[in-house]
Amino acid sequence: MKINKECEKQVKGFKGAKYKKFPTRSAAEDFIRGGNAIENEICNFQSTNKRFLKGCVGDVTTSSAKPDEEFWPISDEKEGDITENDLLHALAKVEGTSKSPNRLKRKLDNEPGSAKIRKIEPIGVKQVGPYEFQINEDGYILAYTDGSCFNNGGKNACAGYGVYFGDNHPLNVAEPVTGRVTNNVGEIQAAIYAVKTAQKMGINKLCISTDSQFLINAVTLWIKGWKAKNWHLKSGDRVKNEVDFKELDNLLQDESLDVKWNYVKAHKGIKGNEMADKLAKTGAEIYKRVFLGKIY
Repeated sequence: MKINKECEKQVKGFKGAKYKKFPTRSAAEDFIRGGNAIENEICNFQSTNKRFLKGCVGDVTTSSAKPDEEFWPISDEKEGDITENDLLHALAKVEGTSKSPNRLKRKLDNEPGSAKIRKIEPIGVKQVGPYEFQINEDGYILAYTDGSCFNNGGKNACAGYGVYFGDNHPLNVAEPVTGRVTNNVGEIQAAIYAVKTAQKMGINKLCISTDSQFLINAVTLWIKGWKAKNWHLKSGDRVKNEVDFKELDNLLQDESLDVKWNYVKAHKGIKGNEMADKLAKTGAEIYKRVFLGKIY
């Protein structure tokens, strides 16, 4: 707050002046020069495709997105602290539309795959084999997944994933990632573990709660387009994390298991999400000890 007040002092009383927050220094410098790198920088955040704009808890069903509706965030960075309008402007730029943020927001909120505003709360437990699982009002077993990466995108990155079914649940997991070492890989591999666990247990209704809009968009909106292009993007480049996405997509073809995707906002006191986050960080710490020989 102190920094914001100091910035305000520098522009107050000058006609047409404004102060603005930027994700990177290079974006700020380009803004001063009158360039448009700020929109390019914004596109580097994994949650740029802002199809879940309300920050609500909601369930998402698979969408019949057309192949040309794909969008791929350039970076593997964790979600950045940028405004909704910035995200919408960036999305408009990427999708080649001149729609205003308000019009685009209405369009995205009403598209298939958007989150419905309905809290997913555990209402009881269900016995499956030797284990008890929390269930919601629709009878879906609840699983919270998360990925974590220290020094994401940098040298000696350490990533892990976590899955939480309940307090002290025997099937909770904290594991290091395999393959590429990024936060997004952790998000995908956490979902893979949750689905595999459900299949092994004979569970037929699973609700996966995640704070990764990237993961939900990929599974419900983009993946059909990627598959139609033989796992290539419009640019001709191959899809990042293709191996993990193929495994997850194959698992989701199991018609005996109905998977719902539930978006939860991170670090908002949602117990399942907070616990999955802790497990994912533990997985990243394990990665560091095992593969880098260090204690985090």
